[in-house]
Amino acid sequence: MAVVRSFNLLKFAAEAELLRYRCMAGRQGRRAAFGAVALVFVLAVIVLGEVAAGLALCLLFAAIPTTLILLGINLIIAIAFGLLAARSSPSLAEREALQVRQQSLDAARGMLSLAALIPVGNTLLRHWRSNRSLVRRR
Repeated sequence: MAVVRSFNLLKFAAEAELLRYRCMAGRQGRRAAFGAVALVFVLAVIVLGEVAAGLALCLLFAAIPTTLILLGINLIIAIAFGLLAARSSPSLAEREALQVRQQSLDAARGMLSLAALIPVGNTLLRHWRSNRSLVRRR
């Protein structure tokens, strides 16, 4: 009975882990798709912004200061988008599936430990009974 329960707990843990991986893969896929679309538009905005800013700054500054100003602006934009892309935490479903998996594995370990002790106890009991019967025969 304990082995069947342990097997069911391990099966439940495997299903929870599979669900967690599916949720994680879906989240990562959505992030990649949204990131790719955003990247196309960000590049278009940056290119058009560069052209417009370069033309406007050339009226006020020489070529080298204009280039340095645009470089600073691009760096700030790159850092901002990099920080936005780095922000991602596991969903509630992923966290719950991980918790269910961990609980199932812990319960299965406990059941398997108990199931492993039963044959050892049975062997010790048989050995004790056989030694007891040998002592009586003498």
